[in-house]
Amino acid sequence: MPAAFADPVDPDPFGYKDRTSDFVMPLDPGVFGVNAGKPIILSPYGTSRTIECASFHGQSWCRQFDHVGNEHELYQVKIPTGPTEWDYRGVWIYNPF
Repeated sequence: MPAAFADPVDPDPFGYKDRTSDFVMPLDPGVFGVNAGKPIILSPYGTSRTIECASFHGQSWCRQFDHVGNEHELYQVKIPTGPTEWDYRGVWIYNPF
């Protein structure tokens, strides 16, 4: 494939990326249906403000900015859904401080 048609190289492959569409709010009608595979976000902003995540070697970090632009960490709690450590549903919780 000619270089002009190649996918651009991500200058920061481990940096924060917009992952808002990967999350679901707890009162979303599909939270236990069509969106059961998505992590749940517990935040005063829900998915109305951008959720950014980064990951490296199986570890993930997420953050959300408030209405005045302050960064807030999102903490993950893993709810077991099966017999192995990889069977879980993530619940990400907004830290207001």
